[in-house]
Amino acid sequence: MPGKTDVYCGAGCQPAFGTCGRAEGPPAPSYSPAPFVPPPSSSPPPSTSTVPSTSTLPSPAPSTPVTPPSSGGGSPQPSQAGCVWIVDGAGTFTHQQVFDFSQLTSFPTELAISTDTIAAGPAPFSQLYQEGNVAVSGGTLQLKVPGGQNASPILGAEIATTDKDILYGSVRTTMQISNVAGTVHSQFFYKGDNQETDIEILTATLGQGAHYTNQRLVPGGQSTTATKPMPEDATATMHEYRLDWLQGRTDFYLNGVLQQTFTENVPNTAGAWLWNNWSNGDHSWSSGPPEQDNVMNVGKIEMYYNRTGSAGTCT
Repeated sequence: MPGKTDVYCGAGCQPAFGTCGRAEGPPAPSYSPAPFVPPPSSSPPPSTSTVPSTSTLPSPAPSTPVTPPSSGGGSPQPSQAGCVWIVDGAGTFTHQQVFDFSQLTSFPTELAISTDTIAAGPAPFSQLYQEGNVAVSGGTLQLKVPGGQNASPILGAEIATTDKDILYGSVRTTMQISNVAGTVHSQFFYKGDNQETDIEILTATLGQGAHYTNQRLVPGGQSTTATKPMPEDATATMHEYRLDWLQGRTDFYLNGVLQQTFTENVPNTAGAWLWNNWSNGDHSWSSGPPEQDNVMNVGKIEMYYNRTGSAGTCT
């Protein structure tokens, strides 16, 4: 979809009408990050992402029973002051998107469905993201990896923001993890393999916890990663997984509680935000493919972010 003019972008471009250009747009807004104590880092997990080819025409998927969020709570609601949202622990942001799938009956136009093919590399299988594995049904967004696959490409699901010029943000994903082993549930910022920060949950090894990673900034470098405990009922009810990407640091939260901060390998280039559910049969990471349908159920996505192509609008 073609980009809009700088005049249009400066007025607060809406992503349903196109992507704003960045060459002559207004600079990214500043913010005031909260103080922190840097934690240690460890060894990296593999990166599997690509920039998505997208579609906005979802196909229905079977409804999956889900349980409302537990009493574990979530992040405080941001306040709004003029043209910005103030996010606790993260600073200020000029844009907001909230997708409450319990209130939606169709796929939102501000998001897009990926149709990428991912090469196998050293893994047993290649991958293909398909529209038919994405649906809004039963009060949730469903990202499905169909069960019983045993040949390339392994079909999965991925969605992305239509805004491709996000530069820093605080994103909360309330979701219920599948109890079927053999896939990876992810939410992440992505511009390239060396500009990525993500939350990944491996359904085959839930006991290991959630994997938080800043991918290496240079080819051949070492990523920054940590694994933190997950709720014991992660497959039985919904919990909030939050990733704050800020200038010089990333913060990872579970149900509103800070679990990890990184200051190394922090992305610094504008890009998109993505969510996916995938498997390539790699026994050291995704495992699988799953024997039965594996569905990542998302109840709500809440985003506060800055863009390089739009300074936002006052409401």
